[in-house]
Amino acid sequence: MACLVVMDGPLKGRKTVIENGILRIGRRDSNDWLLQDESVSGTHCEVEKDDSGYLLRDLGSTNGTKVNNEEIKEQRIFRNDIILIGEVPVTIEGDDVPEAGDEEPLNLARTTIVIQKNAAKSAPKEFTKKSNSNKIWVVVIVLLLFVIVGLTIMLIRKMAG
Repeated sequence: MACLVVMDGPLKGRKTVIENGILRIGRRDSNDWLLQDESVSGTHCEVEKDDSGYLLRDLGSTNGTKVNNEEIKEQRIFRNDIILIGEVPVTIEGDDVPEAGDEEPLNLARTTIVIQKNAAKSAPKEFTKKSNSNKIWVVVIVLLLFVIVGLTIMLIRKMAG
């Protein structure tokens, strides 16, 4: 049987079974599953079971509903999808929850980094240290110290004499 499980935060581990055709989620007592978090609207979203699986529908919430980091109004959800109800991360589990198939890939941005074995180990010139700038600062600081010491000696002589 399908269930929703809170993955992180103060409500971590809270779980509800989707028994009826529609499970309404929000902060109000009239909802089927109460999520007492300030980012969750009074009536935030609902999950509907049909012959094809489960459909998640945002109900005009203030902070929105996301599936795998994409804001949705209505979308099919699959086993292990990451659902954000406001800021509460939830996943759907259960043997009767279909897995995402090849015909509906998850819409996640991906980055590939290729590391060559024989790549040069020196950093690009944009990231190398500029040695001249450090020498200039040292010279400026030393000159300022000489000026301060000189002015202090002059002030002491003037006050003594």
